[in-house]
Amino acid sequence: METKQQIRKRHLQKRNGLAKEDCEKYSAAICAHLRNLFLEMDSWRKDGVFGYYPHGSEVSLLELYNWLLGREACLAFPRVSGDTMDFYQTASMEEFCKGAFGILEPNAGSKKVKAKRGVCLVPGSVFDREGNRYGYGKGYYDRYLSVHKGLFCIGIAYESQVEPWIITERCDVKMDALVTERAVSFFREREEKNGINRNL
Repeated sequence: METKQQIRKRHLQKRNGLAKEDCEKYSAAICAHLRNLFLEMDSWRKDGVFGYYPHGSEVSLLELYNWLLGREACLAFPRVSGDTMDFYQTASMEEFCKGAFGILEPNAGSKKVKAKRGVCLVPGSVFDREGNRYGYGKGYYDRYLSVHKGLFCIGIAYESQVEPWIITERCDVKMDALVTERAVSFFREREEKNGINRNL
């Protein structure tokens, strides 16, 4: 049986091997799914959206972020310091600088956001059909989300990153939903969280 590390490595190699044209096509489809999802929601307008800046072969949501900013959404992105991660608000997708691991982060001086509620778009290396997620091995999102339990967590991935089922540890935070280029899936039994109706 493959270990967690082996499964993560296999999927990252597969993702990194995707053609640039496919990444762009799949990312556009995922952005379209998310736009439709946000149009059915109310909570993000007052509680905000917690995004990530795409790095390498990750799904790019830049198109979605600009759409959200055009609707005056409170949009925040992570900054890493040591073993901790916090989110900082940005008013433009130009307000970034290179941070930890070469990933773009909000500029110094950005306002730290208190993540009591809202929608968090979560990248990862592997997801499964039950909402489980593998990150990249550092545990930043798992630590952050385990403390900020009011966030509605949406995993973001290409369909090729999804397994039927993966073994998880107690520290692995489960997603509320998963969006790939093919579909939007919801996992938790709660019919409503953060004012988000699952019956879309």
